[in-house]
Amino acid sequence: MPKKNNYTHDSGYKLLFSNHELVRQLITSFVTDDWVHEIDFNSLERLEKSFVSKDFVERESDIIYKASFRGCDLYFYILIEFQSKVDRFMSLRMLHYICEFYEDMRRNNNARILPAVFPLMLYNGKNRWTAPEEIATLIEQTIPGGFIPRFRYFKIAENEFDAEFLCRLNNAVGALFLAENCRPEKLEARIDDIVQLLRNERPQEVAHFVNWFKRAFLEQPECVAGISSLTECESMLRETAKEIKRQSRLEGLHEGIQKGIQKGRTQGLHEGKSETAMRMLEKGFEIEVIAEVTGLSIKDVHALKKDMH
Repeated sequence: MPKKNNYTHDSGYKLLFSNHELVRQLITSFVTDDWVHEIDFNSLERLEKSFVSKDFVERESDIIYKASFRGCDLYFYILIEFQSKVDRFMSLRMLHYICEFYEDMRRNNNARILPAVFPLMLYNGKNRWTAPEEIATLIEQTIPGGFIPRFRYFKIAENEFDAEFLCRLNNAVGALFLAENCRPEKLEARIDDIVQLLRNERPQEVAHFVNWFKRAFLEQPECVAGISSLTECESMLRETAKEIKRQSRLEGLHEGIQKGIQKGRTQGLHEGKSETAMRMLEKGFEIEVIAEVTGLSIKDVHALKKDMH
């Protein structure tokens, strides 16, 4: 995936999942347990509050939703993890955040019983996610009697799903993951698949996706809510994909030029040292002294002396 400004990408992702329909798709597409079908997604409501501590606010986002489930409130704690480095203690962090949520509810709502919370981690880093999902895995099992916490979170790692599976989802979340997993040079060729995945979405979901797409890949956070048809969406996505490809090539060219300049500098510096060493050899300086003055190795100075004869 193309290199992005992290803040623009992270804020765009959180904005994307402010859309209730996309949250519904995320849950129903990847959480395959039967109880999910009993959730009343029409009652889905986002809580405008974050419980992420100051230590993590720069590198992750959390979103909390509430829905009706079997006559009770069920909360969804969605933590979006953007870092490629896998945090082995993610289960501890998730438990900490949920305990903060419960503590806030106890203080402010006078709750006598705490509601169920479904902890979901959405990971979009490049590395394979290897951290334990069960906190008990991280704790010494030395005490019998069930005193060890048995908390676990639900993981959705975007890089674990292939294109064929994502295309079968036939929804905007599938389009999102498909785009995220594409390399810049492959993205343009995937536009047909992405558009097909968006074909059954309402204009507001399509607009949310296109807005995220442009923010994530081109760092252009302009609003595109004016999109009213899939044709407009397809045209905008194709234009954006071409620009992404062009910028990727320019970045590659720039990187190659910079490497060439650095190589030239290094080569020039070495040639300068060699010229100094040869002059010192002509003046009769000892090889050890020449090596110390120029920074060349004694072996290199010997080779220069041999070439001179």
